[in-house]
Amino acid sequence: MKDVINFIINHKDFYPEYFINNRLKKCKYGYTCDVDQIYCYLNKKNIKKTIYYYFYELSCQYFDLSNKKLLEVTCGYIPILSSIYINNNINISAINIKILINNYKGVKTIEYDLNKDFDLSTYDLILGIRPCNITENILDNCYKYKKDFMFYLCPCIHKPKSKINVNTYDEWIDYLKSKTANFKNYDIIFITHYTFKDNCPIIIGKYKK
Repeated sequence: MKDVINFIINHKDFYPEYFINNRLKKCKYGYTCDVDQIYCYLNKKNIKKTIYYYFYELSCQYFDLSNKKLLEVTCGYIPILSSIYINNNINISAINIKILINNYKGVKTIEYDLNKDFDLSTYDLILGIRPCNITENILDNCYKYKKDFMFYLCPCIHKPKSKINVNTYDEWIDYLKSKTANFKNYDIIFITHYTFKDNCPIIIGKYKK
């Protein structure tokens, strides 16, 4: 954990929240996505035993990734997930509002605020782990551009665009289910999987061409 803490200290402009309320002392693997990425980047964790690899394996079960162009949204400061696809000779780019390790392991990285619309027309499949506050916007963008998608949702409760009241996590998920049920020409499922150690759903959407 010491090396991880030192990494955060050396890049404190990216991780200011960890200097509040003694959070640095809590930075074990599994604490947050940011921390997990650092463990992987520093080779302190077997990548095949991480949520990133489990997500990759699951995506291979649901999609044929050969000759496809992928985009990882909200990739975080270090695009660990995308690096797994690159290592398996899959074409992927990664986008986040800020990137610390640009073009990590050959991943093309893009700095962009996904609260704004983003042109998805050149991509085949949109992926994301814990897309958090951009979840609804990126779903709308996938629908707009008729793109397949797979997102492992975060445990946060967000304010819907429709401004309806959502007070619990279950209500937020129900809202997303209701919203995506209206996506015409899509097959959409919400699943949970035993390798993902919480009850946050994975949403998988396939456009019926």
